[in-house]
Amino acid sequence: MGDMKHYKRAEEYWDKLLGDYITLARFPNDFFNEDTGKFSLIQKTIKRTPYENLLRYCDENSLSFEAVLDTVFGIVLQRFTHEDDVVFGKTDKWLPMRLKIDNTNVRFIDVCRQVMDQSTESKEFDYFMMAPSAFKTGLNEKLINTLFIYEVKNDKNVSQENMQKIDIYMKVSISNEMRIKLAYKPSFYDKSTARSIIYLFKYILTQIVNNKDIKIKDIQSMKEEHKQIFIRSFNENLFDFDPNIGYVKLLKKQVEKTPDNIAICDYKEEITYREMDRITDKIAGYLNHLGIRKGDTVAVLQERDKNVVISAISILKAGAIFFPIDKTNPDERLGYLLEDGQTKLILTCDSQMLRIGERHSGYSVLDINNPDLLDHEYPMTQSNEPTDEAYRISTSGTTGRPKCISVRHESLLNMCYYSNNYISADENDRCGIYLSFSFDAIMKQIFPYLLVGASVDIIPEVNRKNERTVEVYCQRKGITILALPAILGKLFMTNCPCPGLRVLQVGGDKFKGYVERTYKIINEYGPAEFTVLCSSFEVDKFYENVPVGKPIYNTEAYILDNNNNVCAIGVPGELCLSGIQIANGYLNKEEQNERSFVDNPFKHNKYTEKMYRTGDLAKWIDDEGTISILGRMDSQVQIKGIRIELFEIENMINMISEIKNSVVINKEDRDGDTYLDAYYEPFDGYYPPEKVKEFLEENLPPHMLPRHIMCLDHLPVTPIGKVDKKSLPIIENKG
Repeated sequence: MGDMKHYKRAEEYWDKLLGDYITLARFPNDFFNEDTGKFSLIQKTIKRTPYENLLRYCDENSLSFEAVLDTVFGIVLQRFTHEDDVVFGKTDKWLPMRLKIDNTNVRFIDVCRQVMDQSTESKEFDYFMMAPSAFKTGLNEKLINTLFIYEVKNDKNVSQENMQKIDIYMKVSISNEMRIKLAYKPSFYDKSTARSIIYLFKYILTQIVNNKDIKIKDIQSMKEEHKQIFIRSFNENLFDFDPNIGYVKLLKKQVEKTPDNIAICDYKEEITYREMDRITDKIAGYLNHLGIRKGDTVAVLQERDKNVVISAISILKAGAIFFPIDKTNPDERLGYLLEDGQTKLILTCDSQMLRIGERHSGYSVLDINNPDLLDHEYPMTQSNEPTDEAYRISTSGTTGRPKCISVRHESLLNMCYYSNNYISADENDRCGIYLSFSFDAIMKQIFPYLLVGASVDIIPEVNRKNERTVEVYCQRKGITILALPAILGKLFMTNCPCPGLRVLQVGGDKFKGYVERTYKIINEYGPAEFTVLCSSFEVDKFYENVPVGKPIYNTEAYILDNNNNVCAIGVPGELCLSGIQIANGYLNKEEQNERSFVDNPFKHNKYTEKMYRTGDLAKWIDDEGTISILGRMDSQVQIKGIRIELFEIENMINMISEIKNSVVINKEDRDGDTYLDAYYEPFDGYYPPEKVKEFLEENLPPHMLPRHIMCLDHLPVTPIGKVDKKSLPIIENKG
C-alpha cells in the first residue's frame, strides 16, 4: 500500500511539472536527410583555472555545480529554439528537466536555484519516469530530443541504446579540468551549428562567473569583440558613389551612350532611348507647368504597358514622387490609397478616366495619352536632391489598412548600382517585366537596367498565365534577365530550360529546390521598407532552405534576440536592417514608425542612425555572414496556450518530394477554439491528404497537426505571387 502511495505521489509530481508541456524542444535542423543514426563528435576543454573559478562561484553562491550546468544548457537550448520554455533529458536515463523563464529580468542565480529544487525532487521520483509505463505512453520520447549528461571522473561512453530519437547530446566530464563533448547527427546538423552550441555554452559560463547578479536578459550570445567582428565583417560592403549625381543625370548620360538602343517595349511598340528621353522631358515639363513641384506626389493608375515606365521617369524628371497604384483596387481602397499617399495629381489613361471622374473627382487628373503633353515648349523647372523622395509604394501587410512607404533618391540609386553590378547587366540585356506595377519589387525592374542601356520589356497579360507561357515569351523576345515570384520561379526553374536567358531572379517568398540550368538563379530578399532589395544569393545546389545571402552595398544586417543582443551563428533572432536604403518610414503612421524604425545601437554614420525591424525570424548559417530566413516572427499562433510557428508545419509538408508548395492557416471553430487547416499543391496530379497526414503524425507533436488537410490543383496567389489566404476554399468541418 505504501508503494502505491509513493507511486501516486510521483505521478502527481510529474504531471504537475510536465502536464502542460507538449512541445518538443529540438535544435533547429540544418538538413533534413534520412537519419543514419550516426553521431559526429566535437570536444572542447575548460582549463583548470577557469574551472576552479566556476567551482568557487558555485560555493560562494550555494549552488550545485550540476544545477549551474543544467541551467546554462537549458538557456542555450532556449536561444537556439527561440522559446522560453524547454525540456531536455538529464543523464542517459532521459530524466526530464524543464526550464521555463517567463521573465528575463530575473537573475541567473535565482533561475539556477529553481533548477536545483526541481532536480532534487525529480531524482526522488525518477523511478516513475524510468518505468516501462512512461515509455509505453511515449511520455519521455515525446518530451525529449536532447540530452545533457554530467559525469564526475567516470568518462564512459554514452550508451547508444534508446538514442535514435535523440539528435544532439552534450556530456560534461570533470577531473582536473572540465571536458565538454557534443555529439550531433550530421544528417541533421552542420558542424558550424555544433561549434556554435559549444561556444554559447562556454561563454554563458564565463558571464555568470564574472557577474554573479547577471540577469537572463543581459546574458549575451557572444563576446563583445566577436560581436564587433560579426557586425563589421558581415557587413563589409561599402560602395562609393556620388549621390548628388542622381538618377535623372545618370539616365541622361546613358541616353547619350546608347541613343538608338530599345529602352522600353510592350505588346504594342518599342521606343528608343532617344525617344524615351524626348517624351519624358516633355511630360515632365508639362507637369511642372501644371504646378507639380518638388515633393508633390503623382499617382500612376494605368494599364499594363510602356506608359507606366514613361510616367515613372517623367515624374522623377519633374522633381516629384512616383506613386504606382494597381487599377484593380476596389474604389474604397483606391480612395484610401490616394489620400494616404498625399496625391497631388493622378496620371492615368483613357480606360480609367471615367472611373476617376465619377468616384474620385477631388484630384487633378491627367491622361498620359493626351497629345497636349507632348505638343508644347514648357521647360522642366525642378530637380532632385539625394534626400528627396523618389517614390512611394503601398504595402498591405497582414492586416488592416495599407501602409504607404516613402523612399529617397539616394536609396533608389544605391539599389540600382548593386542590381546592375551583381549580375553584370549591360546594354545587351533585355529585362522581362512579369511583376505587377503596384508591387514594390517593380522598382528593381524599372529603374536599374535603364542606367546601363538595357531594354525593359513588359510581358503582356496573356503571357503571364504560367511558367510555360512566360518561357515562350522570353524566347521569342530574347529576354536575358527575368524576375519572378518565388512560387512561379520554382516552377520556371524546374520546367523551363529557356535558352538565351542569362539570369533568373526569384523573391517575395521562400524559395525551395534546385535544378541546374544554363542561367544563373538568384534568390533575392528585401522588404519594401528597405528599398526592395537588401540581400541576394546565387543558388548553386540544393538547399533545405535557400539562403538569402549577405547584405548588399552600404547595407548592414543584424540578427538580434528579444533583448537586442546579437545572436551567435545558428541562433534564430529578428533580422534588422540599417544603411542607405532604409526608408523614411510609413506616411501618417507615427506609432507604427516608432515600433519598426528604431534607434540603431550599432550606428556609426548618418545612414545607420536608424534600423528597420523586419519582423522576419532569421539566422546566420556560416562564419561568412550568410543569412537564412526561417519565417515570420508574427506567424505564431496559440492553440490551447501553446505557441506554434505555422512555417514549421509548412516546412514539414514541403519536405514531401511530391509536394510543390503548402500553406497552413489558423481558424476558429464555433466554440471559439483555434485550430489549423493545411492546403497543398502537388507537382503532378493528385497526392492523397491521408499520406500527408501520416507523414505529419510521424514528424510532429499532436498539437501541431492540422485538423483538416486539402489537396488543391493550384494554391491561389496574389498579383505579387504570394499565397492568397483569403481565397483558400473553406474545408467543411465534419466534426
